[in-house]
Amino acid sequence: MEKSEVFELVKDFWEDEMIATELYSFLSKKAPKEKAKLFKAISAMEKNHAIVWNDVATRTFSVTFKAGIKLKIKTFFMKFLAIILPLTFMIYYLELDERKAVLNYSKILNVFKDDKELYDMVERVIKDEIEHEADLTDLILGETSYLSKTKDAIYGMTDSLVEILALVIGLAGVVYNPLLIGLAGLISSVGGTFSMTSGAYLSTKSQNDIYEGKIKEVDVKEEIDPQSLKNDLKHALVEKGIEYDVSEKLVEIIGDDKRVLSNLVKSLSIEEVITNPKEAAVTTGTYYILGALPAIIPFFLALAFPITSVTAAIIAVASAAIVSFVSGIFTAVLSGMNIKRKSFENVLIILGSAMATYFIGSMARLFLGIEI
Repeated sequence: MEKSEVFELVKDFWEDEMIATELYSFLSKKAPKEKAKLFKAISAMEKNHAIVWNDVATRTFSVTFKAGIKLKIKTFFMKFLAIILPLTFMIYYLELDERKAVLNYSKILNVFKDDKELYDMVERVIKDEIEHEADLTDLILGETSYLSKTKDAIYGMTDSLVEILALVIGLAGVVYNPLLIGLAGLISSVGGTFSMTSGAYLSTKSQNDIYEGKIKEVDVKEEIDPQSLKNDLKHALVEKGIEYDVSEKLVEIIGDDKRVLSNLVKSLSIEEVITNPKEAAVTTGTYYILGALPAIIPFFLALAFPITSVTAAIIAVASAAIVSFVSGIFTAVLSGMNIKRKSFENVLIILGSAMATYFIGSMARLFLGIEI
């Protein structure tokens, strides 16, 4: 790994720890009493970790990090999310973030293998992050069904939004009556709801079978053969890009704590979550219809206002972009992705699909003479 690359990683780690320090402290004021104590403790640990990464930068690169305006903006944004999002969402996001931190820190552990003091400092940080991840996993136990239901809702809404918007915008290029376009969008969304509902039901049943089998296997190993969990964890870490000798070191750091081993194997190796198939079907179908509304409703405004298809299409695209931006935030939080990138990616997809289908509709009217 190049020295410049290591420097950038260390700087990113320091920034992440600084943000986490402020965020956990902020959450401790919002959380119930039993969770507040844990958040305060984690905030203090994250502050120590920031100091560690600053020491690493000072000793290795002769640089001392200082909080700039960019870092303050990031911290403010995360606090804003903590205000508008349910606490369970934030805990889930932080759990994913702690897991990612463990993996990222582990990747550069060998960089400091010739400096025992630095190596031990980074090793201690990794161990703390592993404990954090396990603690946060415990906090969201019992909430997986709620989180999965939310994912189904966002999936149904986003899928509908893109599909129905593309349809009505394409029709706007050839149909002059906005009410006809709105009606076509409504009929299509109803038909799509039946398809999405049945698909969600069948896929959820299959996922549950896979999930239950994997969970039972890990639970049996936890009770009967904890040593095998160590091997499973090594393989899971290697699959995540960690060098084998580093993964062995991580497992050695964890030791024989069956709870931590079991939680890490489950979180790293099992992607599915248990979900009621009927609930998944109803949630997906309901939000598929709701997701279509921002694309359809503007065309029905013609019942009350003298607007053209093009005007309605512009309103539909603007409405869909706003909804897509918000759903991108939720998607990023529930998947541990970059929030800003995912939100703007959603908006670009909406705008791109709208432009493409409107162009196709306009070409059909221009070259084929199709217009209604």
